[in-house]
Amino acid sequence: MDSVIIIGGGAAGMAAAISAAMAGDRVTVLERMDRVGKKLLATGNGRCNLMNVGEPRFHGGSALAEAVLSRMGVQEQQRFWNELGLRLRQEDGGRVYPVSNAASSVLDTLRQAMRQLNVEVVTEADVSGMKRGRKGWSVCAGDRRWTADRVIVAGGGCAQPKLGSNGSAWQLLTGLGHGMVDARPALTQIITDMALIRGLSGIRVRCSVYVSDKTRTKYREKGELLFADYGVSGVCVMQCARYAEPGDQFHIDLTQAMGFEDAGGLQQELQRRVDRWQGMPHMKQLDLLTGLCVPKLAIALFRNAGIERPQERPADEISPAQLRQLARQAADLCLTVKGVKGFDSAQVTAGGVGIEAFDPDTMASRLAPGVHAAGEVLDVDGDCGGFNLMFAFGSGLLAGLNGRPCPW
Repeated sequence: MDSVIIIGGGAAGMAAAISAAMAGDRVTVLERMDRVGKKLLATGNGRCNLMNVGEPRFHGGSALAEAVLSRMGVQEQQRFWNELGLRLRQEDGGRVYPVSNAASSVLDTLRQAMRQLNVEVVTEADVSGMKRGRKGWSVCAGDRRWTADRVIVAGGGCAQPKLGSNGSAWQLLTGLGHGMVDARPALTQIITDMALIRGLSGIRVRCSVYVSDKTRTKYREKGELLFADYGVSGVCVMQCARYAEPGDQFHIDLTQAMGFEDAGGLQQELQRRVDRWQGMPHMKQLDLLTGLCVPKLAIALFRNAGIERPQERPADEISPAQLRQLARQAADLCLTVKGVKGFDSAQVTAGGVGIEAFDPDTMASRLAPGVHAAGEVLDVDGDCGGFNLMFAFGSGLLAGLNGRPCPW
């Protein structure tokens, strides 16, 4: 039986604690916050999208992520949750949630398992250093010190620091010789110029989006977008954020949300309405978009197309050139990127400790025997939809087992 210290009581840390204890180890979890799992409660809008049954979708560290999930993937994690008593349900896009639809059920299940397995949890333990001793490793937090045969670093990145992750765990591993990939916010909102979307805050649309620079399209996505008083949000926006840099262009195509394939189809429909309303001065130009989008968005599209007073002018006075420009605005509402929201708003960190020196079978460091890493502390980040939590749980479970047979 080994003694194991786990630094960080998030998803990866709790998974590591449970699997190590199941395999017979004596486990202590050190958590810098006043309780474990605070960030877990905020995931999936409080519903906890804990895995995805689809093909892995990772960006940073994709090779390690896919290797980990080939060893501790959907089936293995489903068996783990079943062993702990948590029942799951699958939704669109391969997303998997607890049947309770509440993240608190996931955290309660993990905490209960740790209690049953006699895992010691020490809160408000802000680890400041670790070093190799005569036998194993010693870990310090203030004036307190613990020793163990193995240490699993699962302290996260620096996304949402108010929930526990502040980047301090990186230093523990870089101090042992591991490299670091520059960290940046991922899965966060994009800040844009507001001139074209003034007055649209709070409006949601289903659309296609992409980010481009002066030479190329950098990333495309589809989904729900939310206009905000700083720019844009929503899942499709957050997927693009890791690619968005100041000066880039963020393009929004609303035509499919309006029921058309492209700008040409929308223009034909608008012309059909104009033709039908000939000689009807009470039908105004703004009425042309009725049934296609909400009035505030219609006003913005007319404004951006340079068409003045559409709520006053008869629809049959609009020109074909103006219709064409209106349709183009709907097909490519182009916003200048000013930046992205910071780590306080980000769901996950892109970047982190380099993955090259970690064994995907055990998450063990090849530079420091007896040290493992798991979860967001590493340079691994994936799309929305449960991928990041699935890697956190999978890597934590492997680190805890340390090559031993799966006990569930």
